[in-house]
Amino acid sequence: MHKNHPHLIVYTDGAIRPERRCTGLGAVVCDESGHIRFWWNRRAPLMTCNEAEYAAVHMALEALRHIPAERITLYSDSQVLIRQMQGLAATRSPHLRAARQRLRALLAACPPVTFRHLPREHNRLADALANQTAEGRLPDFAGGSRER
Repeated sequence: MHKNHPHLIVYTDGAIRPERRCTGLGAVVCDESGHIRFWWNRRAPLMTCNEAEYAAVHMALEALRHIPAERITLYSDSQVLIRQMQGLAATRSPHLRAARQRLRALLAACPPVTFRHLPREHNRLADALANQTAEGRLPDFAGGSRER
């Protein structure tokens, strides 16, 4: 049984490798003190960069649905995703519209989520998980948690 986490901070990233025909998804979850509590990574079929960013967020929030939290702050280095989820940018691509709709449906089952942008250099762990997974250097880990 997991203890209650009042505020979770989530970092996500997606990485594509067209030459390998695959995508890597990564997510790191920290508590308010900055301690890593969970991480997940998954390999997925090739998709666009923006679709990969949405898929990484979806993976993280799907896993977090079963972990008690009062609120979540989600960071991504994708300005497109963040601005679209904040309602500040239009979602013109049919594929991204569908991804956004799936994500909004998932958000209904989550505690309140705030979306924030951060520069890529401040998203190194999620970036590394996504890239290492896309390159085949890490096996998928998406079925639970690794809590310290």
